Order: sequence, then C-alpha cells, then structure tokens
Amino acid sequence: MILPFEPKIQRITANPNTNMENKEEDRLSDLPDSILHHILSLLDTKQAFQTSILSTRWKNLPNHIPTLRLSSPVFNSFDSFAKSVCLILSHRDYLTSLHTLDLYHRPHDFDFMCPDILKSIVYYTVTHNVQRVRICVTCNIQQLPSCLFSSQTLTSLDLSIHQDGIVLFPNSLNLPALTTLTLNSFYFRSDNNGCAKPFSALKKLNTLIIRQCPVLKAQILCISNTTLVNLTIYGYYLYNNYKSKIMLSAPYLSTFAFTGTPNQTLCVSHPCSITHLYIDVEDIRWVEEDSATLFSWLLELANIKSLTVSSNTLQVLSFVPDLIKVKLNSLCNLESLQVEMKPLTPGLYMILRCRKFKKEGARIQLIKAKFIPDGVVEFLLQNSPLAKITIIDNDD
Repeated sequence: MILPFEPKIQRITANPNTNMENKEEDRLSDLPDSILHHILSLLDTKQAFQTSILSTRWKNLPNHIPTLRLSSPVFNSFDSFAKSVCLILSHRDYLTSLHTLDLYHRPHDFDFMCPDILKSIVYYTVTHNVQRVRICVTCNIQQLPSCLFSSQTLTSLDLSIHQDGIVLFPNSLNLPALTTLTLNSFYFRSDNNGCAKPFSALKKLNTLIIRQCPVLKAQILCISNTTLVNLTIYGYYLYNNYKSKIMLSAPYLSTFAFTGTPNQTLCVSHPCSITHLYIDVEDIRWVEEDSATLFSWLLELANIKSLTVSSNTLQVLSFVPDLIKVKLNSLCNLESLQVEMKPLTPGLYMILRCRKFKKEGARIQLIKAKFIPDGVVEFLLQNSPLAKITIIDNDD
C-alpha cells in the first residue's frame, strides 16, 4: 500500500560485481519478522507503511506492527492525515492486537482534529485490545467515546484534549487493568454533595497525574483510591470563585507532588503513608491566604521523610506572619530537604518589591534573581536538624 505523499527514499545501487555489497544490502531483510515489526513500531505509522514499497519482503510487514503512531508533523494537511488514517486502519491486519496508540497533533500543523476521525481511531484501538494510549490533540469534542473508559486491557492512559470549550471527564469508569493515568485540561463533575470522586473505581491505579483539571461548579476534589502510590497535580485552580478543597483518601499514597497556586484546603485521610512531598508554588493570588494555606499543608503532612520545594515556595512561606517565631509541630521525621532554585515569578516579584518598598522607600533594590529568604530553611528543620540539605541550581 502506498500512502499519500511519496516518501523521500534515497536509493543506493550496489555494485553487482561485489558479493560483499549484495550481502550487506540483504542483511536487514533477513531479520525475523518479530525484529522488523519492532523496528517499524518505532517509526510513525505512516512512515512504517511507506516501507512496504521497498520489496516484496516488506510488503505486508507494516500490517502487523503492534503500535499505531500518528503525529501531525508528518502530514501536510488534515486531508492528508484523514486519508492516511483510513488507509492504515483498513490495511492493517485485523487479527493483530494493538499494544500502543500514540496520537499527537500540533495546532500549527493543521487547526483542529475532526471529532469523527478521533472517535474512529479510539474505537479501532479499543477493539484491538490496546494496552497503552497517549492522545494529545486539539479537537472540538465534549466527551471521548465511552468505550475508551471501559477497556478491559488498557494499562496506561494519557489524555490531553485542548479546545475552547469544556471537555468532561466521565463519572463512570470500568478500567480494571489501568495502572497509570495522566489527564490534561479535563473538567471533573461533582455529585449532589458538591464532591467529585473520579478515580475511586480504578482498582489497580498506581500513578495519577492531573494537569489543569478543575472541578466544574463544585468545591471538593476527592482523590479516593485504595491502590494509588504516586500523585502529581499541576496547576489546579479555582473555578467560578468557589473555595476549593483537595481530599486525599489513599492508604498507600507515598509520593505527592504539587505545582501551582496553593489556594486549596488539603485534607488527608492517611497522612502517615505520605513520605515524599514536592511543592513548587508558581504564583499566588492573595498573600496572607495562600501563605497560610501552604503552611497548613506542612502541618497536614507532618510525617514526611523527604521534602523538595522550589525557592519560590520558600518565598511564599516567608509571608506567614512572624514565621521565624512559630513553633512547627510537624516534620519531625524529615531526613532530606531539597531546594530547587528558580527565578522569581512576576507575581512574587511585584509582591516582594511592594514589601521591600515599605521598608526601604526610594532606596529599594530588588532584582529578579534566585534566592532563599532568610530563616525559612532553619524554620523547616527545627524538628529535624540532622536532615540532609541539598540546593539544586540547574544553571550551575
């Protein structure tokens, strides 16, 4: 099968009088099908299918590769993408299971992914026992096909759907084999009590990563799961000015990483299980409220052994009134403190500048450099003075 747009193939003609060159030319084709399938699975699927014109040996090999990799930079337009997808799915061996779907679309390659094409790809992969799915597209679709969330074979799911409207995450999940879930730009729906519990039905979930996924018109995101070990939250924020709360009910959760603005109340049902904490405060809205919330997180997660924070996180913590005089009733088991040095964010720079102006007036001097506020590290270590301190500066 020849897909639209002929591949650029450099043809090298071997010297027919040289047996060595003929041998070298045939060496790749002599490999077993399983190895050639693996090699082809590393390519974009369009490129893999274009190898079928090389010789009769390669003609049917792409029909049996266990991966489906579709990347928009390989195509000149959406029409080219759509035609190629139809050809690939129609020629692929129907009895060959699909291990991986990797679908990636950049908006500047072509504007939007057609919802019908996206649904067709998803349906095909699910019906072929797919195990790993990564979809990163710009598409005007409110809900993905329900079959994706009831796959019995799926072990890893990574979804990033970008559009102007709202993409809803389903309330009902039936993914018995899923161990890793990554979500970007979804909205969670709440129950009648104003609480969203989107992950409680996942019986094998080990790692959860959510980025820019607020609860729609509600107050509480409850991450309740009996098997979850690693949790990462990026950019969680308020929606419609609701004061929000994050509830963690995961008895085996050991690592919690948060990047964003700490304006959510944190409630942890099993605080003793969490031993590794990472916090990177990117910016704050309200100095007093957000610094107090950040401080409350450290009290809530009192038993951590490893703490990694950005220098900006320490800046926010320094806004707690009379912090140096506060007796910390947590972090008694701390063994390691790591500080990642980062430049001041624009918001923090303005807040610090205003604070410094009140003290120094016209003599103010403040540069957007990386620095650790005085006394904050000592404050964190007051109950664990022997903890190892590591300063991480990627510019060094």
